[in-house]
Amino acid sequence: MTSSTEQTASPHRRKHQWIGAATLAALAALVLPWLLTPRFDSIRSDGPELSRLPDPPVQGAPPVAPVIDPAQMAADAARLDEALNAPIGTDELASFVLQVGAFQERDNAQALVERLTPLDVGRVYLRTESALTRVFVGPFLDRESAEQAVSVVKDKLSLDPQIKPYDVREDGES
Repeated sequence: MTSSTEQTASPHRRKHQWIGAATLAALAALVLPWLLTPRFDSIRSDGPELSRLPDPPVQGAPPVAPVIDPAQMAADAARLDEALNAPIGTDELASFVLQVGAFQERDNAQALVERLTPLDVGRVYLRTESALTRVFVGPFLDRESAEQAVSVVKDKLSLDPQIKPYDVREDGES
C-alpha cells in the first residue's frame, strides 16, 4: 500500500503538469509585456511640442544663365596664347632666378641649400639635369629684386650667383 506522501507518476498527472506549464507560459507571454510596457501617452504629452516646418521661400524669377560673348572669349584666348608664347624676358613678362651653383654631387648641392635657406632671400630649390645638380633661388618678379638677392648672397656667403631669365614653362617644375 502506498502512502499519501509518495508520489506516483501517473500518466494523467504528467499530462496535467504539461498543460499547467503551457498555460503559465502563455499567460507570462501575454501579461508580462503588458505590465512592462511604458506609457507612451505620458511620453507624448510630456515631450516637446512639435510644429510643422515652414514652407520654403518662394523665389521670384528663375536663375538667369550667364551670357557668354564669343568675341570676348576669342579675344581672351588670343591674349592667353600671346602670353604663353611670348619670348622670355620681355618687359611685360620678365622674371628672373639666381643660379647659385652647379654640382656633380647632390649632397654638395643640398649642403648649399641648407646654407642659403636661413638667408631668407627667396625660395631655394634644386634641379637635376643629366650629371649636374643646380641650386636656384627665386623666381623674382623684377631685376632689382634679383640684384638685391645677389648682393645678400655675395655678402653673407661670398658666392657670385648668376641672374638668369626664368620661364615657368621650362623652370617651373621643381
